[in-house]
Amino acid sequence: MPTRDNTSGDKTPAAALDVGYKTDKGAERLVGFEIEYAGVPLKRAADIIQSLYGGSVKQHSKAEWSVEDTRFGAFRLEIDAEPVKRFVSETAERAASLEGGIDDLYRKTLDAADDIVTAISEKVAPFEIIAPPVSIKDIDALEDLRRALFHENAKGTRSSFHHAFGVHINPDAVSLKASSLLAHMQAFTLLFPLLKEAHDVDFSRRIAPFIEPYSDEYAELILADDYAPDLEALIRDYHTHNPSRNRALDMLPVFTHLDEDLVRSLYGEEEKINARPTYHYRLPNCELSRSDWTLTQEWHRWCVLEDLARDKDKLARLTKAWRDRPTDWLSQMAGGGLAWQRVLRDRLGNLGEAYG
Repeated sequence: MPTRDNTSGDKTPAAALDVGYKTDKGAERLVGFEIEYAGVPLKRAADIIQSLYGGSVKQHSKAEWSVEDTRFGAFRLEIDAEPVKRFVSETAERAASLEGGIDDLYRKTLDAADDIVTAISEKVAPFEIIAPPVSIKDIDALEDLRRALFHENAKGTRSSFHHAFGVHINPDAVSLKASSLLAHMQAFTLLFPLLKEAHDVDFSRRIAPFIEPYSDEYAELILADDYAPDLEALIRDYHTHNPSRNRALDMLPVFTHLDEDLVRSLYGEEEKINARPTYHYRLPNCELSRSDWTLTQEWHRWCVLEDLARDKDKLARLTKAWRDRPTDWLSQMAGGGLAWQRVLRDRLGNLGEAYG
């Protein structure tokens, strides 16, 4: 096992992390949050958002609301299930086109079907609040929404076994160069055991298919000493090893932003991908029912990944340690799967404590 790197200064408190507030082009970086939850109806959540940030509440269907023109932009609220949103939207359009007599009866039937589908969906699919991108310095302002939802008894990940709810963090990429994107993927791969521990990822989410880590084969590829792809090769290799967007660090939004034609040719036109110059980090639980949980905690843990990606020397040291780890079957049987986690903790400390 590699020895402890006492000269590296790898252990860094959260307050000292060098968060990049601007991109390499000089633009202010923004970050978006998607919050999955249960227990507070969409209309009530929209009213809370309006009371906190201004704007006007709009209902698009029984499954979709928005709060427009807040001081941060538009918040979207929805039942997080595409078939439900599609059904409710289509039946609402059909009902709106009907008038009088038998049409009235048909419209009432459609409305009742809407109500039934919506009610059932609320039991099995999460509500979701998609916040507009905010300045990194304004993340604290979103804590007002978190606190309000807590006081409304919103339910998070641990409220039920089937509530595999999460918080998705969508930070602007500091740089859109292939080398920088790769560095973040490498940092994520190296840190994954500690990140999973720090986020205390719930069992219901670990067995769900939505937050898969990168495969060992893909890790071997991107952590190889001579791997330095251009953007096209990076995207093609990612697709070969990650044919689904269900990864804890989903690169498809930023890849689609950079080369939509290539991504669509690989993943298909029907794949739900929103092109944007951001990472899509899906690992954190949603712990709205806990008073001591914050979005800021989860953001700080993401910042550990950014900090490692930005520090080329530290990244190179950890990559070498990863490549030098014992991988023979005897070492694996003797607890080799935990050996890398011990190396990380020895060098970086406990992320849950240091960056909470």
